[in-house]
Amino acid sequence: MKNYYKLILILTVTFLFSCRSSQELIYLKDATDQEQISRLPAQTTEHILKNGDILYVSIKSMSLEVNNLFNPESNMEMSNGQGYMKYTTPSGSYLYGNEIDPDGNITLPMLGKIKVSGIPVSKVEAVVQKKTDEFLKDAIVKVKLLNFKVTVSGEVRNPGEYYNYNNSMTVIEALAMANGNTDFANIKNVMVIRPFPDGSKVYSLDLSSKACYQSEAFYLNPNDVIIVQPDKYKNFQLNSQAYSLLFSSMSILIAVLGFVLK
Repeated sequence: MKNYYKLILILTVTFLFSCRSSQELIYLKDATDQEQISRLPAQTTEHILKNGDILYVSIKSMSLEVNNLFNPESNMEMSNGQGYMKYTTPSGSYLYGNEIDPDGNITLPMLGKIKVSGIPVSKVEAVVQKKTDEFLKDAIVKVKLLNFKVTVSGEVRNPGEYYNYNNSMTVIEALAMANGNTDFANIKNVMVIRPFPDGSKVYSLDLSSKACYQSEAFYLNPNDVIIVQPDKYKNFQLNSQAYSLLFSSMSILIAVLGFVLK
């Protein structure tokens, strides 16, 4: 009979130790209060414009007639500003945005071709402003990247494609867009797959450690794919109900055998 009780004890201990601790789901748990977390310099993480990127370009002056010449699309915009909403969808960006051609240029009304590939996102506005100043005085130029899309998959609550309309975006922000990770996520093994002209590069980030700020992939680039890997206990947790039933059945069987063999 002692062997039966030992078996119950072993099964109980195995069940308990197979359960995850909430500590395994804490981001940056080695960071302390008021700590300054170092990260890579902005110039190493900022997206560099390349062929195929799509830009929103607005050139405005005090003259309505001039604005219509330099911004033909402005005639389609509503007075309350809702016309800008046409740029916030993938199809709208494709139809109304300014795509960088295979030679690295965008083509603007009145200004012609402007070379923008190879320039950081934060610097392209100054390039277009310089070209505009050759034709207009006191014009205001705004340039924004429209195709900053990332794909989030794996152990997140809402996997899918997400668009960012800021100049930068972190892995943690992308996961927040996907409503966070599931209880099965292994945040110590978050993969970022980044496309390059000659192939894709894979990065592995440990989001439980502040060291993730030092990764080239902590700040995302357009078209990055983020995959949150499952933890090693996922299969056990998914089948825990079946294991509990099996454990209960074995306990009853052992109890019956103990009664019979008295």
